[in-house]
Parts: sequence; structure tokens; C-alpha cells
Amino acid sequence: MSHHDGEMDRHGSGPEESQYGPGLRALRRQRCLLWGVILLYVPQMWITAQLTHSNRAVGVAFGIWFIFLVKAGLPVAFAPCPRCGNYFHLKNFNTLYVRRCRHCGLHINADRKP
Repeated sequence: MSHHDGEMDRHGSGPEESQYGPGLRALRRQRCLLWGVILLYVPQMWITAQLTHSNRAVGVAFGIWFIFLVKAGLPVAFAPCPRCGNYFHLKNFNTLYVRRCRHCGLHINADRKP
């Protein structure tokens, strides 16, 4: 990626970034779902504990939550970048849920106007 391309990514979307809109919207939806599952953890555990007073029920609730976490997290981890086609969040078997493609630097909001 050239310095000019990086500048374009940091300061707003260039004309070519608008073509990545559908892919970036899908990725944002997947990330939003993942964050929703993560944020439900504490309330789910607290409500289960308060209603049941049972460690076993809390364990079952955790297991169910964990299944949802995996189902929401894997599609995000292996989501392709709409620009370069590599995994957006995964590089060298290391997943980071950052806002730029770990390969080409495309920003998650590159299709939106500044």
C-alpha cells in the first residue's frame, strides 16, 4: 500500500472505497452482533444467579452464552476484507478485532462519508 493510499484511508473514503460498502456493512453487522453477545454476559449471569440461586444453572447459562459467543465470533474472525480478500481481523493466526484490515488497512467505515 502506498503512502497516498494510507492517507486516503485516514482522511475519509476515496471514490474506490464506496464499492466496498456491502462487504463493510455486513462486517459491521457481524461485529455488532458479537459485541451484543459479549455485553449480555454479565446481565445474563447475574439474572440467572438471582432467579435460580444455583451454580449449576449459572454453569448451564454460561455454556449457552459461550455457544452464542463462538457462533458470533467465528464469522467475524474469518470475515474477508472486501478490498484485498484476506481475513479482515486475522493475520498470522492472531485475531485482533480492530477497525482496519490487518492486511491492506481498509477502515471498517471507509464506505461512509466523514
